[in-house]
Amino acid sequence: MKVLITGATGFIGNHVTRMCLEQGDEVRVMVMPGEDRSPLDGMAVEFVEGNLLDPASLSHCVEGVEGLYHLAALFAVWTKDPFLHHKVNINGAQAMMAAAQAAGVKKIVFTSSIAALGVLGNGQLSDEETFYNSWEDGSEYIISKFISHHVVKGMVASGLPATIVCPGFPFGPGDRMPTPTGSLIVSILKGKMKQYYDGGLCAVDVRDVARGHLLAMEKGRIGETYLLANKQGNLSQKDLAQLVGNIAGIPNVATSYLSPKTMLTAAKVMEFWSRITGKAPMTTIKNSKYVMQDVFVDPSKAIDELGMPQTPIETAIKDAVSWFREQGYDKK
Repeated sequence: MKVLITGATGFIGNHVTRMCLEQGDEVRVMVMPGEDRSPLDGMAVEFVEGNLLDPASLSHCVEGVEGLYHLAALFAVWTKDPFLHHKVNINGAQAMMAAAQAAGVKKIVFTSSIAALGVLGNGQLSDEETFYNSWEDGSEYIISKFISHHVVKGMVASGLPATIVCPGFPFGPGDRMPTPTGSLIVSILKGKMKQYYDGGLCAVDVRDVARGHLLAMEKGRIGETYLLANKQGNLSQKDLAQLVGNIAGIPNVATSYLSPKTMLTAAKVMEFWSRITGKAPMTTIKNSKYVMQDVFVDPSKAIDELGMPQTPIETAIKDAVSWFREQGYDKK
């Protein structure tokens, strides 16, 4: 199959690209002009330049491909331009879907986010039918993913051949940026994660998430949404941090409790300072409110319909720890 992959230099997208090549797909990747291509070194891919902020640049990217994996998105806690998430994640996604539909692409896997779904909290598990409920506390990123998710679902009604996937929080090797999950591990490796706070997340091996994308391309029903997560991955922030510490051999991880009041006060100060300096804060008020919830999910649909793998979380963390140490992230 000839496929186009957007976001191929990213954490999940890089693994999707590798797996597509391994199964014999002819792979084209879309990169922005001037984007660092080094994460794709050694991969036999065709490069094409395109920009989600420039709809006219997208038509040649999808020309002649049978399948599209659209993973490219802006994921940031804070941006100087408050509308940038909207421009990239909503308008850009809509433009890419329209270009693919016009080009006659046969199947699309659109990468949404668990942020597009509701959070039940208190240890309860959300699924694909849990409606979004973060109207007041959703960050620009979360709001943009919710809207783009439903824009794509709406386009399915007009013939867009798309299946939607919502990854959990990925862990594993190759997290170059690193992402927020990788940053958690690096912080622990540096001995800085002494505190913990309320809330939890649905951890999953990044390679399972990537495989879930390929399975969605093969088996996913048009218009359906699949949570790409691990049934055993719903962990409190404290338990997850201490699991990383145990695997990495780092003592005294997550031993001091940070109250919600303290978290939100710190976030408020960081946001205020970012407005003065123009530099992104470590967190924001809305981001802190989100992560202090139990963002737990039930991936049964993806397991039953797609065959979503369930690699133990311990394996994902062990491989991530080894990779970060090999790359010297714990020394930077």
